[in-house]
Amino acid sequence: MTNAPAQSQSGFFAKTLGTLASDPPWAAKSFLAASATTVAGIGAWLTDMMSPALANGGASFLGGFLLGWAVRKTVKLALLVAASLLVIIAVLKTTGWIHLDWTLIQADVNHILDWGRGKAQGFKEVLTGYLPAAGAAGAGAFFGFRKK
Repeated sequence: MTNAPAQSQSGFFAKTLGTLASDPPWAAKSFLAASATTVAGIGAWLTDMMSPALANGGASFLGGFLLGWAVRKTVKLALLVAASLLVIIAVLKTTGWIHLDWTLIQADVNHILDWGRGKAQGFKEVLTGYLPAAGAAGAGAFFGFRKK
């Protein structure tokens, strides 16, 4: 009986790693092409054949791709958790176990949205400062998010 928890934990981790390994981001053609571009750019830069711009663009694409892939994987879990919480809150409110002050909730949501708009504006200013790398990272994030 002491082996049962160990088997269930190893089964969970094996399943999680199996899911990750079944759809790895590094199997995408665009990821492999950007990896080759980055390696070639680093090699050309180290031999003083060209500037590090090619390596910078390739590495930015790779970073954006991995970020987009991770966001896509996380969004599914976040939606499941949010839907579960909404169902639980609706059941508790219907049964009368909790009372919600909607004006306070609306004020908090508006405060969070204003904070998010300010952060997005600051992020936009950073991106315009690093436009070539940001463009490659944006393209990588788009392709990483689309990867199935």
